[in-house]
Parts: sequence; structure tokens; C-alpha cells
Amino acid sequence: MSELGPIADPTDVLDGTSAGGRAISGGLLRVLAYAIGSLLAVGSTAVVARYLGTEAFGDYATVLSLSAIALLTTDFGLATLGVREYVARTGEDRDHVMRVLIGLRMGLMGVGALGMLLFATLAGFSGALWLGTLLAGLGLVVQAVPATYAVPLHATLRLGWVGGLDLVRQATQALVLVLLVVAGAGVAPLLGSLIPAGLVTLVVGASVARGLAPLRPAFDWAQARQLLRMALSFALATSVGAIYAYLAQVVVDLTVGSQESGLFALSFRVFAVIIAVAIIAVGSAYPILTRTAGTDETRFGYAASKLYEGMFLLGAGIAVAVGVGAPVIVALLGGPEFEDAVGILRLHGIAVAGSFLVAVGSFVLLAQHRFRALLWINLTTLGVSVVLTWAMASAFGGEGAAAAMCITEIGLATAFFVTLRRGGGEVGLAPRAAGAVLFSAAVAVAVAVGLTEVLGAGTGVAVVITAAALSIFAACALATGGVPGELTGPLRARLARR
Repeated sequence: MSELGPIADPTDVLDGTSAGGRAISGGLLRVLAYAIGSLLAVGSTAVVARYLGTEAFGDYATVLSLSAIALLTTDFGLATLGVREYVARTGEDRDHVMRVLIGLRMGLMGVGALGMLLFATLAGFSGALWLGTLLAGLGLVVQAVPATYAVPLHATLRLGWVGGLDLVRQATQALVLVLLVVAGAGVAPLLGSLIPAGLVTLVVGASVARGLAPLRPAFDWAQARQLLRMALSFALATSVGAIYAYLAQVVVDLTVGSQESGLFALSFRVFAVIIAVAIIAVGSAYPILTRTAGTDETRFGYAASKLYEGMFLLGAGIAVAVGVGAPVIVALLGGPEFEDAVGILRLHGIAVAGSFLVAVGSFVLLAQHRFRALLWINLTTLGVSVVLTWAMASAFGGEGAAAAMCITEIGLATAFFVTLRRGGGEVGLAPRAAGAVLFSAAVAVAVAVGLTEVLGAGTGVAVVITAAALSIFAACALATGGVPGELTGPLRARLARR
């Protein structure tokens, strides 16, 4: 998380030869910070799930999904748009826009919080759950400010600090949740844990972002209206695509019983934690994609293609880990009460592979300003997702809903890729690399199935089998060319020098 050297303008770093290296190293720092934070979040989730039980945890997770939907909808794409505007503007103009952005995001999050309360009222939430929804909504408003402080950090490739702020938020929330469980708190205070987490992140974020952008909000309606006009198609395209996965939890809760909803909720929380890795990794390269789109097509196509190769490899590896290690994950998070969530989580593992490619396709289309194509694809996916999740959850419960997510994620990834290929340019995914990754995943899963037949079940055995499957996947990918040369080249050169 080291600071960059002094430069004439903070965004000049995007034009230097070191930009790619900074994006990769910074992206790795963000993923590392997120991984640590996720472990804390998973640990606190396990504590809350065991404390509340299956039915109450399903209610808790439903409000969290409502919170995520409100955040993604009322964010209006302003976080990503803010990065673009910070890169494009300079001086006082940039400072004023950043101040307006803080005020605008606070106002929009307030609207999102009201929407959450309206839904809670119409859905007939109990008094405690309604109060929890109110507190979760207030947490959204509090977190709007530090989230905006991350915009200039992201735009200037200070990505380690972006990850650090997220780690502070996750660590604070995890600590508060554990303390509340120890104190015997109800579901409402647990949902209010977002508030102290946001306040702590606000203090740290203000310290880190000082000097890059103003820290106080401004309420300039004319400028806000201009930003909203600019963001309209951008926001619709990004928000619609982001909410449909979280909407699945709400649909399941309204379609099946509390027991099945709680099982799906545990699995979905794991899925949501994992797909954020894809958004972080690809988002780290977004300033470079934005800078090169339309001005340096060769560099843009190379960066986008390598993102596809890298994320396909990473997504397949994580899918193997989740599919094989599902019994371990469920045992650690929920215990025997959630044992039936194993099958649901394995299906979510397949969906993960598609989600990683979805992240690449959406960011590449955003960088090309192809908002209309992105919007129509996402709207279609949203409609299909709701209908398919409702139908399959009604027929097959949580596993049916997870299977619906597999279909929609893989379908969406395919639609994005086809759209990019038809648009011309040099964006692609090398068939040899893709085939090597699929072959490696198939071998790893086949070996895991065989070992399970021989060694039997049990948490300890599942840990060993999962480690073996990941090792085989990595070895096969390296041997067959599934790992991009940009990753293996520096390692081989270093080993050769030794």
C-alpha cells in the first residue's frame, strides 16, 4: 500500500509504462485485502448463522440482499463513473465534481434506504426485522462517503489503499457482529452493524484520500443533474446487471419455506463473497481500459484479452475449490443444521466460473461506452433470472434456484463475449488456453470424485481431497498452457537466474 511518487497530476501515472504493473500489483493487494476481510466476514457469518438458526438466518440474509439491491440500484453507477470523471477532469473542476459526487451519493443512498423500508412494510416484516431493515438502510447512507473517497484512490492506481479501506470496513463489521452475538443481541442490532463499520471507514478514508480530492460534500443541484444525465444509461446498464443475482435470494425467500431459504442463504453468501474477487480484480484494470479505449486499440485489445484469460483460469480454479470443498465450507459455516446446503453450494460453484467472465465482459463494454448493448443484455438476463429462479425454486427448492443462477451466469457471460466479438476489435479468448483450463478442471474434479469413493466422507478427508484437486488443477493448467505467459514468464526468469 505504498504511496506513489510525486507527479504533476495524479492521473499521469495511467500513461506511464508502469501502469500495467501497478494495476496488477495493486489488484493483487486488493484481492489479498479482500481475502483477509472475507475470511473475517465468513467467520462472522458462521457465528451469526449458528446463533440465529436456519429460519432466522434466512430473514437476516434477505435484508442483507435487500441492502445490496438498494446499494447497487441507487449507486446509479456513480462509483465507476466517478473514476472515469476523475481521470478526464483536472483542477478545480475535478474537485467540485468530487464534492458533488459525495453529496449525490448520500442522497441516493437515502432513497435506497426508504425503498428498503417500503418493501419491508409491504412484505409484512415483523417489528424486529423492520427495525433491522431501517438500521441497515442507515448503514448504506453512512458508507456512501468513504466509498466515494475510494474513487480518487482507484483512479490513480493507489489500489492497495482501496483494498485497505474495504478491509477496515469488513474487519470492523465482523468484530461488531461477534460482540453483538456474545451480548445476545437480536436480529435488528446485527443488521445495524453496517453503521459502526461505515463510521470507522469514514475516518480512515478521510485520512488516506486527503490531498487527492475534497473531503466535504457539496449540494449543487445543477452539477448533480448533469452527473445524473451523464450517468443515466451508464447506471441503468450497470445497476440492472448487478442486482439480478441478489434478487434471487429475495425470490427464493418469497417462493419456498424458511428452512429452504436459510439453506440457500448460506450458500449464496459464499457465492457473493467470491464474485466480489472478480469485480475487484477486473475493476483494478478499469482506469487503464478507460484511458486506452478508442485511443489505443492494440493496447486495449491486449489488456482485455489477457483479462479474459486470467479470469477464466481464476474462476475455474475457484469453481473447483468450491465444488469439491463444499462439505467443508458448509460444515465450518453452518454446522450439521445446514448440511443440506452442500448441493446448493456446489451448483453455486459452477455459477462462479461464469461470473468471473461476466465481470470482464461488463467492464470492457463499459470502457467502450457501449451502454445500450450492456443495458439490453442485462435487462433480458434480469427477466429470465426472475422467472427461471421462481420456476426452478418452486419445483426443486434451493438447488433449483442455484441451478437457475448457473444458467443465467453462463448465458450472460456468453452474451457479453459474443457482443464484444461482433463489435470488432482485438478482444478475444485464446481457444487453446480456454481448452486447457476446462481440461484441467475436468481432471481435478474426476480425481476428487475418485478419491471420495476410496477415502469416504468426513470433513478432514474433504480438506485433503480439496487440496489435492486444486494442486492437480494448477499442475495441469501449467502443463497444458492454461496459465498466461505473462504470469509464468517472470517466475521462470527468476528461477533461471537462481
